[in-house]
Amino acid sequence: MKSTIQAVLKSVLFACATLWVASAQADGFYIGAGAYQTDMSIDDFDDDDYVPAGFVGYQFLDTNLLMLSGELGYYDLGDFSGSDYDVDASAVTLAGVAYLPLGPFFEIYAKAGVASVSVDVETFGNKDDYDGEEAFSGAGFAFDILDTIDIYVEYLVFDTEVDSEMVGVGIRLDF
Repeated sequence: MKSTIQAVLKSVLFACATLWVASAQADGFYIGAGAYQTDMSIDDFDDDDYVPAGFVGYQFLDTNLLMLSGELGYYDLGDFSGSDYDVDASAVTLAGVAYLPLGPFFEIYAKAGVASVSVDVETFGNKDDYDGEEAFSGAGFAFDILDTIDIYVEYLVFDTEVDSEMVGVGIRLDF
């Protein structure tokens, strides 16, 4: 009797999960680009720059309560120069993005993943490279226009030897 009840409960849970997944629709591929202000700090060095960024993604879950995407991006972290220093930095990212819709035209989201960071620093003729894979995260909000165009604002932090923070605005196009 107990095993029959467990089998029925498992069947009901499986059926509910199947219907929930079947009812969720994914929008599919999207691309985006933006302009960011980046701030970088290394020891006593602290400077900011205006830089471009771009990404491609795939939204694999879209429900009324939650949307999930995977994203591959490129972020220019800045090119800084002065009388005694030269810093050039960039990152290629792979991230998961979770969106929370707040009505038909507005959503907030969180982004987290890994970044392959390349930072070249030259001070007083000495060259240092801070290259490697590091964690990054961020949050933002987007305004949906015509169901395929989003205007977004986001804040990103790259957890590297060189502290990098970015604030940007851009456009995302859904296909």
